[in-house]
Formats: sequence, structure tokens, C-alpha cells
Amino acid sequence: MTKNKKEISQTRKKIHEFYEEQEYLSIQQNTNRARSVTVGTAFGGIVELIMRSDYATVWAQMQPVEAIELMEQIAAGCGVEIAMRPKQNFSSWRGWQEVVNQEVRVESIEWKGTAPYQLKQQEETSRLFESQKKESSTSRKRKNSAKKVNVTEENKENE
Repeated sequence: MTKNKKEISQTRKKIHEFYEEQEYLSIQQNTNRARSVTVGTAFGGIVELIMRSDYATVWAQMQPVEAIELMEQIAAGCGVEIAMRPKQNFSSWRGWQEVVNQEVRVESIEWKGTAPYQLKQQEETSRLFESQKKESSTSRKRKNSAKKVNVTEENKENE
């Protein structure tokens, strides 16, 4: 009683080898993935982001503006918006309280986490929005006055 061994085709062998190679690469790649993320400070207002893997550590030091942009990018990736305001406790050593209580003009706080161009963009957007509102109300008034003129002219013709 001998069993006939079915021969495996060359293509099937190549497929098997390919899957084994992909499995090996996947295992190897997992050693480079971050296992933990830590956020801390690096003195002088610098935010430090640290990612640790099984075999290495990678970190990035960011200005407050960059850290806030990263938070917004993460939120956008999750499909949410985050409402942010400065903390009002002992951990806020940056002097935000002056800004929150409006003791300092907003134009002079670039160094507190907002880039100057962001403030200017906000002002520009507000100015454009206000001008559009004025323009649309002016055009509505013109249309209404034009209608009144037309109605008055028609009444005169009918008399």
C-alpha cells in the first residue's frame, strides 16, 4: 500500500516561499514600530515627543506652535475638532493669564503659542466676512429699491 504523493507545482512552491518571506518581513517590521509614546518638556517651553520601540527610541522637540499643529493634525485624522484654551492653573507658567483677562493686546502674543501669520489670517478672515455681509445687505437694498421703482412706474402707466 503505497500512497501516491501529489507533486507540488513550481508555482505553488513560489507562492509558499513568497508568503514565508512576507511573514518574515512583517515580523521584522514590527520590531521598528513604536510601543509607547510619551510627551514631556525639554525646558524653555519646548515640548518633547518620545516614541519607544523594542530596539530604538526616537524623539522630536517642538515649539508650542508645532505641538498645537500636531494636535490639530491628529484630531483631523480622527475626524474631530478640539476646542483649546490656555490652562488657568499653576502648570501654565507661560503667562497666559494676561491674555485671558485681556491685560495684553492679542497682537503682542505671538511668542505664546500662536504664530503671527495665524493671527493675521484670523483678522483677514473676519474682515472679509464682515465686508461680505455688508455687500450682501447693500445688494438686497438695491434690489428692493429697484422693485419699488418698477412698481411705481407700472402704476403711473396704468393710470
